[in-house]
Amino acid sequence: MAALFGYFLGIFGIFLPALYCISASLAGIGAACFPSVQKQIAIESDYHPSKNDLFAYFGAILILLAIIVFVEPHLPTISFIAMLIYTLIAILGFKYSPFRAHSRKIVLQWQNVWLTLGLLLAILLIREGWNSGKDIFSIFGIIVSAVVVISYLIKLALSQKHGKLSRKMQYRLTIAGLCQDFTTIFSAVYISILFGAKNYYWLFVIILIASFIKRPLLKTLREYLPFDDFTIQSWGIVLGLVITLFRPTYFAGIFLIRIFYSLQNTDTLDLIRDHVDTNIYMINYRFRTAGGFLTQLILWGGLLLFNGPHIFEQIFNYHINKSVMNSSNVIKLRH
Repeated sequence: MAALFGYFLGIFGIFLPALYCISASLAGIGAACFPSVQKQIAIESDYHPSKNDLFAYFGAILILLAIIVFVEPHLPTISFIAMLIYTLIAILGFKYSPFRAHSRKIVLQWQNVWLTLGLLLAILLIREGWNSGKDIFSIFGIIVSAVVVISYLIKLALSQKHGKLSRKMQYRLTIAGLCQDFTTIFSAVYISILFGAKNYYWLFVIILIASFIKRPLLKTLREYLPFDDFTIQSWGIVLGLVITLFRPTYFAGIFLIRIFYSLQNTDTLDLIRDHVDTNIYMINYRFRTAGGFLTQLILWGGLLLFNGPHIFEQIFNYHINKSVMNSSNVIKLRH
């Protein structure tokens, strides 16, 4: 429902740009939570996807790519309407699925509500600074987001809900969050500046291909390398990061990172499944969020600290089809 409401608000973003930020936040909530629900249901119902299910999944991804590539750059309002319909169909499919779990009582945790509101406030302040050209709003937005992120990290470190989870496993889950935001949020800015925002859709193509070949690739590497899976995955992530340092091979690096962090995160969840009492996917979400927050803090906090608030205006005022070479050195240094 969060995603549905978010896409509805996005339809009117052309009249009030701040609605785009709220829309993205609500859609992000749906994107973050729905996969965890799906996985938990699959476990409880012992569901295994058939070939027809995989073809349907592949078709749904192609439709999504078509909306992103052909509709969104030219007709953003139509793209939000299309996503609204897309999400509504998903909700109906979920509602009438024979594998859907019984409704559970919703428990509202106010600390999470304040966390969400704090992040939304930070987003709106940064957006206002972008729209008005007043750096003071962007500065306050970064400060608010930094306070929220640090508070979240402290809370996570002191929490007893994952007490049986070893530090090593906690680090592995956090690494997944770092890699996830590096290959999406950071890459959105990096690609827009160095390659032009219109080329961002290639990232979705990479993610789609990586999701289909990751297991066969790992199986092949096992046959030729004398290492365990975790070592292969870790070095795969490192190799991907190194490759991204060179502009011609940036997308190849993202491809490798996406493959190996996804494999490592899945294998880590399998290892800890029998060692924690609570929902492992919520534990995974907490640590991945922490890793993602660290990535954001490094990116935006570093840009503000070393380059001043004016850098945001330079970065975000790019043309949809062109790279922003006057900001390329800044983002390369942050990289």
